[in-house]
Amino acid sequence: MTLPDISGRFTFKSGYQGQTFYKKASGELGVPGQVMTHRDEAAQRGVSAGTGEHAGHLIGIQFGAPGDLRNLGIQNPNMNTFAPKPLQEAFQGSGGSYHRVESGWASLLLQGYRVEVTVTDKYRTGENRPYTRSVSWTETSPGGGVTQKALEFVNFTSPQSRAKA
Repeated sequence: MTLPDISGRFTFKSGYQGQTFYKKASGELGVPGQVMTHRDEAAQRGVSAGTGEHAGHLIGIQFGAPGDLRNLGIQNPNMNTFAPKPLQEAFQGSGGSYHRVESGWASLLLQGYRVEVTVTDKYRTGENRPYTRSVSWTETSPGGGVTQKALEFVNFTSPQSRAKA
C-alpha cells in the first residue's frame, strides 16, 4: 500500500528581515505512519557533514514534509535527539527539547487532532548556522477546540561541534 504524498501542502520561504536571514516552513502536519516520508540524505550530509551537528528538519519528515534543503538547518544534535549519557549532566537531563515537541505533535495527531505549524530558523549575517528556531502551532481538537502555542529554541553550539572545530 502506498501512503499519500502530502509534501505539497507545506510552504517554504526565505529572505532577510533587516540584517537577519530567515528560513520559514509551514503547513498542516500529516499523521506519522499514515503519510509518505521524504528523506534526502545527500542534502542532510551537505548541510552538516563534518560539523558535529545535525541537519535538522524544520518540519519533520515523519509528518510528510519534504526532506530537501528548503526544510533543513544546522541543529544542535542534543536538541534534535537525546543527548549522549556523558553530556546529560551538562544538559540537566536528556536533552531532546525539539524532539519532545515533535513527539507531542505526533501524539496529538494520533488522537485525531489537527496540527498546523510554522517554524522559522534565523541566521546572523555571514553564518550558515541558525542561532534560533521559532516555532508556533495551532492544535485543533477532534471536538473543534483550538489552542495556539509557541516556543523559541536557542540553537547554541554543541560539545560535538566544538570538538570538530
